[in-house]
Amino acid sequence: MSLRELLTEKRDDILQEWYKAILDTYPKEAAAFLRRNRDRFENPVGQRILEGIEGLLDEILGDFDEKRIKYFTDRVLRVRAVQDFNPSVATGYILALKKAIREVIEDDLSPELWSEFLDLLDKIDEIALYGFDIYMACRERLYHLKVEEWKKRVFLLLKRANFIFDEREGSLPQQ
Repeated sequence: MSLRELLTEKRDDILQEWYKAILDTYPKEAAAFLRRNRDRFENPVGQRILEGIEGLLDEILGDFDEKRIKYFTDRVLRVRAVQDFNPSVATGYILALKKAIREVIEDDLSPELWSEFLDLLDKIDEIALYGFDIYMACRERLYHLKVEEWKKRVFLLLKRANFIFDEREGSLPQQ
């Protein structure tokens, strides 16, 4: 039996361990809610995470299509970027897959599978690097949006205080 076949057979157990590891990064109350509520409308964050890790694991077990891997990684990291996680914690969910796999297949991992297993670990590390880039791009975009919002607020305050003349309104600034 190849490693891919073994992992495919244990896919659901791996997903369960991985999701549990991800939820452990959240505060207790939030983790309990995410764990308890599986409805996609009541719990869109949990649904988005599950969708992302299921797709990611399927790509790892399948063709390892880089474009799809980045897509599923992005699905999870957009949520975690908004939730204000540190980069190591936000992208660490990818590396948590290693531990989930080890815990699920450790009894079935024969010496013949070690080479495939080490290749798999390298692929997961590669995905973590993609994830870091994606997370940083999301955070950069988020900070840009915050700066633009503050600029608008400051402009409106200055305008209300009559410190800014707006030609489009046709009024002259007060002296």
